Amino acid sequence: MRICILTHTFPRFSGDTAAPFMDGVAGGIKNAGNEVYVLAPFSKLFKNIKRDYKVITYKYVFPDFLHKLGYSETLSDDKKLKILSLFLSPLMLLFGTIALYRLVKKERIDLINAHWILPNGFMACVVSVLTGVLVVSTLPGSDVYLANKNILFKMMARFATRYSRAVTSNSPQLLDDLASIYSRDEAVALNLKKKFFPIIYGVDPHKFKPMRQNLEKIRRELKVRKNQRVVLGVGRLVAKKGFRYLIEAAPLILKKHPNTVFVVTGEGEQKNILEELSVKLKVARNFRFPGRINYKDLVNYYNFADVFILPSIRDEEGNLDDQSVSVVEAMACGKPIVTTDFPGYRIVVEDGRSGYLIKEKRSDLIAKALVKMVSSKALRVEMSKRSRHLALNKFSWKAIGKQYSGLFDSIYNG
Repeated sequence: MRICILTHTFPRFSGDTAAPFMDGVAGGIKNAGNEVYVLAPFSKLFKNIKRDYKVITYKYVFPDFLHKLGYSETLSDDKKLKILSLFLSPLMLLFGTIALYRLVKKERIDLINAHWILPNGFMACVVSVLTGVLVVSTLPGSDVYLANKNILFKMMARFATRYSRAVTSNSPQLLDDLASIYSRDEAVALNLKKKFFPIIYGVDPHKFKPMRQNLEKIRRELKVRKNQRVVLGVGRLVAKKGFRYLIEAAPLILKKHPNTVFVVTGEGEQKNILEELSVKLKVARNFRFPGRINYKDLVNYYNFADVFILPSIRDEEGNLDDQSVSVVEAMACGKPIVTTDFPGYRIVVEDGRSGYLIKEKRSDLIAKALVKMVSSKALRVEMSKRSRHLALNKFSWKAIGKQYSGLFDSIYNG
């Protein structure tokens, strides 16, 4: 099949941290025997990289430096559209739809896989109405949150859901959230449950794997002693990642294990808030905030850690963080996991075997889980083996690509 993947964020250069999992999606679908085209908005940061599929960009504004949408730059703290985004969004919708229509016609695309139902699912379904090409929309996160905050966005999301032949998501909870924009009778009439398919974002277990290289360099840079245990968190520093609850748990952990160091990588609007909180709670000396890490170097940080944590939450605005790719990457590196007991994380983490699933916003439970892990090397080793096994056998891009391709084939031939 000829598949067009429509997205507004994509890795633009080697090591880019802007949705690197989208490269895995495209590669996995390509490796399943499909011809793949990726259509994404223009960014001046795009570099020529050898890929197994074609990447096409479209422009939506002049001059070029005004291309500010997508690539994790559209929302502030993953909650609100930035002012400039409000003015640019109609242009992106218009010119993105035109570019997609032209690509569908030129390359005789069989199916469009739109990642993020807003705006791409809407754009894809407009083209579907015009051309008859089938659409499968994929729902990773903040788009369904936005749909519940704005009547226009809700109408667009309803249109996209109605005209998509299937909707996938890495989180069953996000699919439930999407269904909530309809009344119960409408959802039944549209048979939404039969449209919904949980498919997670995976990992390349040959890139993310246990290794010992470069660890001493990281130890020196972070000023971590050899007798200290390292708890690692990876993600954008926004409210829904829940890192404040890790900081609030730190005094309880350090009371029992004072040689614990917490490393939280990434940038975001919450960085200063988190650093100030660590000072307020008198745990700043045990925290490291190294900022954004080149994606190629993340594997070294995963391997440097003893335990991986992502204390995701549904934030005060209702935005949900469920099934982050960083959890699966850490598992591929053989790390025990502490994360939140959300539906998407239940898919990948076996509670008590590869890690612990805890209730959201519970610093006391975070502390309890981490104390247990830091206390027992045998437990960490056992959980590490299980994490690596699951990532290698169930969550590789090869396996995930087959799931996507199988769904596409069933829709196209059905």
